[in-house]
Amino acid sequence: MTWQDAKAAAQAKTLEIVALIPAGDVVAVDQHETGTLFSCDDRRHRWTGITYVTLVPGADAEATTRKVEARVADLFSDEFEVANYRGITDEYVATVDSPMTGEGYLFGEDEPGTISIDSWSVCFTLPEGMYPGGSF
Repeated sequence: MTWQDAKAAAQAKTLEIVALIPAGDVVAVDQHETGTLFSCDDRRHRWTGITYVTLVPGADAEATTRKVEARVADLFSDEFEVANYRGITDEYVATVDSPMTGEGYLFGEDEPGTISIDSWSVCFTLPEGMYPGGSF
């Protein structure tokens, strides 16, 4: 798998997660076009990026996150685990990730009225000599 394929797959799955939010609750979706590469191990990397979903004024981001969490497992195979926790600022955060492939998604309230979705692609090997720094 190329980094481009890994990125495209992660961004597509992120939009599937966004689609779990009722359309009437969404004002805007901002999927950042570029991301970065992080190491999976000493040979492989994964692409990581972010998407912001702006909710209508007055929407409850935690309730929306919980609704998405309840349905997100349907988008993934059994190798993925769904969990949740309270973040450092006490915001409710849900995760879905695969310990086998490194692919994962983290979503919850970012700024008030905004849900952020961090995505990590499956792990892949870069072509020899390709520098993993910068934007991808």
